[in-house]
Amino acid sequence: MKKEQEKELMVSVVVCTYNQEQWIGKTLDCILAQETEYPSEIVIGEDKGTDGTLAICQKYATEHDNIRVLDRPKNLGLAGNFADCVQQSKGKYVMICDGDDFWQNPQKMQMQVDFMEAHPECVACHTGSDTLRENTGKIIPYSAERKGYVPEGMIQKEIIAGKENAVASTLCLRRETMIEHVPFDKYAPFPCNDWPTLVILSAYGEIRYLPVSTTTYRVGQTSLTNLKNYDSIRRFWAKSKAMTEYMYELFPELGEFKDGFYFDNYVYHPLLMAAYSNDDWKSAKEFAKKDPKKKLATLCAKTWLTFKMYRLIYKLRK
Repeated sequence: MKKEQEKELMVSVVVCTYNQEQWIGKTLDCILAQETEYPSEIVIGEDKGTDGTLAICQKYATEHDNIRVLDRPKNLGLAGNFADCVQQSKGKYVMICDGDDFWQNPQKMQMQVDFMEAHPECVACHTGSDTLRENTGKIIPYSAERKGYVPEGMIQKEIIAGKENAVASTLCLRRETMIEHVPFDKYAPFPCNDWPTLVILSAYGEIRYLPVSTTTYRVGQTSLTNLKNYDSIRRFWAKSKAMTEYMYELFPELGEFKDGFYFDNYVYHPLLMAAYSNDDWKSAKEFAKKDPKKKLATLCAKTWLTFKMYRLIYKLRK
């Protein structure tokens, strides 16, 4: 009977969490509140945090027999944690709900699985999302008009070029394709998990977009643009560079990896914005000289007065 139940398991929801005790309860509640016609499981990878997240997850697991908390003898990192969760999951599809996000649409799971069942050519689908600004509590609702065109189909080149920005917690992924093609044993040093997964999956099937909001994505916690340690940002992008180089090695048909283009577009501009966040005009001037985007932020970094003016505008916009 147990084997039969495993065969019928349709969705594994992967929840990767680390030091998120203030949010993890809401995350799990929203998954448990999904209205579906089939069994699902929640696979939690609590990555050896130092707060009370693990205790909360274990309590939920004792109360719900479809929740598993994976044992973590050591910290695996974001991508390594995700890779292990997927490999230990059992559902036909994998969905993601990061430990600080939540699904506000109780039909999300049913809707996306119905779509994937009807479209076997698809390896993944994703939806729109609302944005919750953590510092103000304000929710910015999803707008299909503001979102604009979203690439669909066999879109590997668009994904690796950064033209597709699917929110991880909106994804529904075909697990069989992941297990067959995604080299999870290489994931440990990666700084993220969703982007390389989509790059790889998009070589083997279509990715489609459903223009409805299902997820609320939190912004305003510790991030690249508010870290005071610029070296941390440099290390992040160095890992991103290595990850991107690996994608080009996997798929030579993508062409040659442009090292200079990568750092010009993906390092100096984030560093510049971090300098604005940290009120560091001296560093902003240096980063602006190397930033190829030449947007208003770059131009305003030239003088102390324009730097201060743009910083005020930037803070208000956030």
